[in-house]
Amino acid sequence: MKLKSIFQIIQGHQITDEEIYKAEGNIPVITGKNEIKGYWNKKIIERGDLPCITYPTKANAGKTYIQTKIFDANNTAVLIPFPEWRKKIDLEWISYKLRTMFLKIQTSKAGVSYLNKGIVEELEINIPSQETQKKEKEVISKLWSVKNKICEILKVIEKIKSSPIIIKYNKYQGREIPVKKIFKVISGNSGLTEEYIYSIMLNRKNRKYKVLTGSEDTQNVKKVYLCPHPKKTEKKINIFFGEGIHIVRKGKAGLITYLPKGHYTLNDDAYILAIKDNCDYEISLKWVVNTDKNLFLEYASQSDNSTWNKTGFFKHASFDAPSIKEQHEIVKRFEVLQNYENKLSSINNKIDFVLNKEISEENPDM
Repeated sequence: MKLKSIFQIIQGHQITDEEIYKAEGNIPVITGKNEIKGYWNKKIIERGDLPCITYPTKANAGKTYIQTKIFDANNTAVLIPFPEWRKKIDLEWISYKLRTMFLKIQTSKAGVSYLNKGIVEELEINIPSQETQKKEKEVISKLWSVKNKICEILKVIEKIKSSPIIIKYNKYQGREIPVKKIFKVISGNSGLTEEYIYSIMLNRKNRKYKVLTGSEDTQNVKKVYLCPHPKKTEKKINIFFGEGIHIVRKGKAGLITYLPKGHYTLNDDAYILAIKDNCDYEISLKWVVNTDKNLFLEYASQSDNSTWNKTGFFKHASFDAPSIKEQHEIVKRFEVLQNYENKLSSINNKIDFVLNKEISEENPDM
């Protein structure tokens, strides 16, 4: 059954701060996040339309809220049940169901999610018996509660990981060591595009090299054999075997990711940093990635499509190197944090799997 057969769908409107400032009244203007933007004397519904459901039309998509008082809506759409459906549906149940369905149909423009009214109207939804609705509501309510708590914890973990870290060490191998004494750089292959990779036989050789790009995801990447260089066909592409640091050169420039020992190549949107063969210091690359992210970000330009300044980094950057034992102790602490994050993310994925299941196929008992 289409959603438009159950609800009258009213698209909210955009209300500026100036309009609210100049207006008088006591009717709250609800935002997409279900917050009160201000008050005035206009309303989008009548008292007989309550209770009803609201949802944001852009950004914050996948949220739904039940309204029980008169309001107006800013960038917020309203679902008003038709009279013949009010006693047949549990608004809380359908509100939960719509959250997952909205996430599936949202569109995106310039990184902002949108829910198109035309698509929402055509949504197909099965309405089971009221008894089934009640049972499902209780389960889904608990799942959303757990999911929200997990998301809050994950935000805290991410904040800890991305915040500047001040650690007191007892012993140092050296202070203000120039990075050029520690790292060597492996540059990318110009022209190693997705099109080029597909134009050659990917399974021609047994040995495959992970193709690193400007993406932060260093796991789900394409692989390629030791093929001719796209721009210099008489040579082979640059490759690297070992442990390293992936650094984004273009895009989210300066972001770094630890690379476990492996076989890698890369395009010119990224670099790999590795320990020099003649380095006089014992350095854990995991320790560097966990504690010195901001050092790398300092050499990223501030433009929309920023670039990372390799020359400036190797000319000016330096850091203190504590004993390798203390480096390993710090790495262990971060690994504990990472394990918690992995476990919580796994639980979240399992909850999403349950929430994404299709609505019961039971025929509604109307």
